[in-house]
Amino acid sequence: MTDKITFQDPTSRRVGLLADNAYIEQKASQWAAEDHEKLILLCQQHGIKSGPHMFYTLALELARELHPEPKKRGRKSKWTEQNKGMLVAEIERLVTPNDSSHGIEWACTQLAKREPWASFIDAKEGGLSDPAPAKALRKIYFESRNHMWAAICRDAFKFHEHEDTLAEWESLVSDSVNNLHPN
Repeated sequence: MTDKITFQDPTSRRVGLLADNAYIEQKASQWAAEDHEKLILLCQQHGIKSGPHMFYTLALELARELHPEPKKRGRKSKWTEQNKGMLVAEIERLVTPNDSSHGIEWACTQLAKREPWASFIDAKEGGLSDPAPAKALRKIYFESRNHMWAAICRDAFKFHEHEDTLAEWESLVSDSVNNLHPN
């Protein structure tokens, strides 16, 4: 429903001084019925199903609209769940099993030198020393390697590897890293 629902100001609902009790009761019932009908319409407008707690749910919805929690300040993190997962898959792609010289640390150092990761990482993320970008990648890897998106990205990489479409995979990685928060 796109019509705006309005409610009458209760102070404008008056009856004359000479009105009898029957008329007052009739008007009060009429106003209550009108308000109830509009509350039902508001519930429908907010997608609230009919039930014993529907008006409580409506009150919460309206309170959240009128008094929203303040938004967090600061810039959005450039690390999304998706690009963290892509990082995990990319690091594991480079690691050579049973070769300590080509492990996680080595893979992070390699990725920190390559695009799109080289542009993505900045020195502020890992400290001030030269290997800071690699350390930042390593930290994100260990924080993210067991998350759902890491598993999804591992599977996506394996699919592209199996289908011999690694150029598409690399395009996906680049897009994920370079287009952080698409609208």
